[in-house]
Amino acid sequence: MKVLFVNACMRGEKSRTLELCRDYLEKLQAAYPQAEIEEVDLTTLDIQVQDGAFIERRDAFLRAGDFSDEMFNLAKQLIAADHVVIGAPYWDLSFPAKLKMYLERCSVDKLTFIYDDQGVPHGQCRAKALTYITTAGGYIGDMNFGFDYVKGLCSMLFGIREFHFAAADGIDIIGVDVAARMAEAKSKFTEILREI
Repeated sequence: MKVLFVNACMRGEKSRTLELCRDYLEKLQAAYPQAEIEEVDLTTLDIQVQDGAFIERRDAFLRAGDFSDEMFNLAKQLIAADHVVIGAPYWDLSFPAKLKMYLERCSVDKLTFIYDDQGVPHGQCRAKALTYITTAGGYIGDMNFGFDYVKGLCSMLFGIREFHFAAADGIDIIGVDVAARMAEAKSKFTEILREI
């Protein structure tokens, strides 16, 4: 199994979201010893904003059916994964902007998805499941726009059909037992791994 870990934990090793992700990946490796885990660290990745000039250059490659440019490497990597893990803190009701830039880079017609004659997209990703892990200082409740966006995009365009979510939220609220909230989120991982 090829596992792609998309690390959008912008605080690096200080990130509580990253702590949860590391725990999940350790449990995944224990459950699937043959799994190959590949990490894309968005904190260090230099992704150009997809402005008009970039899109024009990209579209020229698409018209030629040429996916050899390095701009397509992230999309190719995503397609090849059997399981995708996204770790992203809950920022401003969604996630850090760098994750949006990454997802835009992965959204490539004729690569991660193909339109049929009726204009309906068909995802080309091999992964059947995606696990989304987050932490939030407040409570997420029904404002889970980050996960909802990822789920919508990956199901409609990329062809991923199964989604799992784990969060430790409320962890900056005075009086909250942070260790207990983190442990509660970690306890969900065993159940998730049974389902994938």
